[in-house]
Amino acid sequence: MMGRIGLLACVLALCACTGIHRDFTQSFVDANRGLDDDAWAAAYSPEMKLLAVGRDSGRLELWDADKPDARIAVQAHELRPQGFAFGPEDGIVITQSASGNIDIGDIVQLENGPKIWDARSGKLLHAFRDPNWLPGAVSATPERGLYLLASSDELRIYDHAKRALAGEPLRLQQDGSVTCIDWDKASGLIAVGTAKGVVLLLRLHRDAAGPRLEIVDRRALHEPGPRNDLLAVMLLDQGTRLVTVQHSPERARALRDDVPPLYHGLQHETVRWNLAGWQREHVYSSTLVGVHQAGFTRGEDWLVLAGVAGGTARIEGRIELVDLRSGVAWRYKANTTHATAVLLPAAREGLVLGNGRATRVKYLDQADSVPWSAPR
Repeated sequence: MMGRIGLLACVLALCACTGIHRDFTQSFVDANRGLDDDAWAAAYSPEMKLLAVGRDSGRLELWDADKPDARIAVQAHELRPQGFAFGPEDGIVITQSASGNIDIGDIVQLENGPKIWDARSGKLLHAFRDPNWLPGAVSATPERGLYLLASSDELRIYDHAKRALAGEPLRLQQDGSVTCIDWDKASGLIAVGTAKGVVLLLRLHRDAAGPRLEIVDRRALHEPGPRNDLLAVMLLDQGTRLVTVQHSPERARALRDDVPPLYHGLQHETVRWNLAGWQREHVYSSTLVGVHQAGFTRGEDWLVLAGVAGGTARIEGRIELVDLRSGVAWRYKANTTHATAVLLPAAREGLVLGNGRATRVKYLDQADSVPWSAPR
């Protein structure tokens, strides 16, 4: 009996020190039963112990994972938020939505630009209401207080201390609109993926004239063609390796006959590159016939792929969690073809958010999942 009590005490102590309340994930699942406002995007900040969820209605939810059921909900955009960036040192969350401008009679609501929120109170700190802003990815950077905000094929630097854009935008007309960004503190590298299938490696400098972006490398992963945009880029090993998730024109041309037209062009490939010579170190297998979303939690060498599996007779939503080190992935069912998922490493769990519900998955204890690939 004393042994069991001691073990329970250790588990509770572990939950406390990680900052994830032991009841948080179950409370989240309970609060997400029977909702008619589906989640479209979710991201977790281990530093802030904060889970951000963007819903179909445009609502932003900020969940404090250090408490069992503490959340703030605000109407962030007219339509669903599609991406987040966290600023732990500034205590902020940046949201972006592809909703565009909303016309209501003679009134135009400028909804294109990203918005900056206080992570704990949900207060709107700044909004970019530029009619010419074409929504794109948002990200923190290796430089404290500076963030990247994409407007189509432009990358703009946001200085949070000044609540304003700083320096000159980096224009990437030949490379396409910016779809994803990652950064590495140790190396100072920033990786950017575009809709034309181009990966750029950047550095952000602070000069006397203001911050500026420098392109240090550029690589087209495929020949130019339709639908080869990057869904995610992820720097590993102090910026010496890069994982890319990309819609693949080669795989699209080799479609199986049982893939419905709706999912043509959503075929993908996930590759780990050695940046020393852009060598393909590993190509990860997948059972998904189409992927609409890819993401990860910073500091965790796992990738989240959201998409569909099956053929014409039966298309089902799936989440695949890919261990980027071993090459093994684990597959989970979703109750919609447009589910999303997020990993909470400190709790050793993930959350799959689908149609009116959420499900807990123990991705570091895969008893409740189905493995489908082995290292190769």
